[in-house]
Amino acid sequence: MRQVPRLLLTALALAGGLSACGHKDQAAEQASQPTTTATAPPAATETATAPAETSPATAAAPAAAFDITTVPVSTANLGRFPYIAGLKGFSLNTSNSKEYDFERTYVYDGKTLLAIEGKVSRRLFDAERSGENTKAVSELAIDRNFENLLKKLGAVKVWTGTIPKEAVDKIGSDEFYKHHGFGSSDNDASDTYLIRQKNKEVWVQVNSQPGGDYGIDVVEKAVMPKLTTAMPAADLKKN
Repeated sequence: MRQVPRLLLTALALAGGLSACGHKDQAAEQASQPTTTATAPPAATETATAPAETSPATAAAPAAAFDITTVPVSTANLGRFPYIAGLKGFSLNTSNSKEYDFERTYVYDGKTLLAIEGKVSRRLFDAERSGENTKAVSELAIDRNFENLLKKLGAVKVWTGTIPKEAVDKIGSDEFYKHHGFGSSDNDASDTYLIRQKNKEVWVQVNSQPGGDYGIDVVEKAVMPKLTTAMPAADLKKN
């Protein structure tokens, strides 16, 4: 076995020791450095928030139609149409009073103007102020006299007051005044009455005017009478 020269062995041992020290220093340096863990940011959690349901605007409920069944049935003898005579001390204004076998009249029930069709009487009465009768009759006296009379006939007062402009605008002023009588007004107070009988529905409106005159409308609900007939073929040939 060949002997390695002592100088060479010494050199090799020195090199090994330096290498080991280098590795230790590197390891110590790495250990002394803070450990940083790259943590991926958490994925943003997207919550799909549905838009808040907005309830549609609540439409104004239409005014409920007047319930005629709430009015007691009257058995009073009404007499002949228009059932209500004029008051003493007043004369009928014939030029402004009309009667129809079939027409439309609007009556106000406190909520809306009701279109009532049937036999219609529209009368205007003027206070008599000639001769000895020079005293004016108050609106209260007119209203109270009709109220007492109508109650005897089984009528119920449905409403009293001035018809609101909004109610007239709803149907149109042209329509209102076209079928307007003297018993109701959108300028001053009126009274609306209903007489309900087994086979009749009669509406009465009274309007006492500041000047002492008054108007009264009566409408008995009915179907339109048949006014036309079909012409026979033989008559068509003649024409």
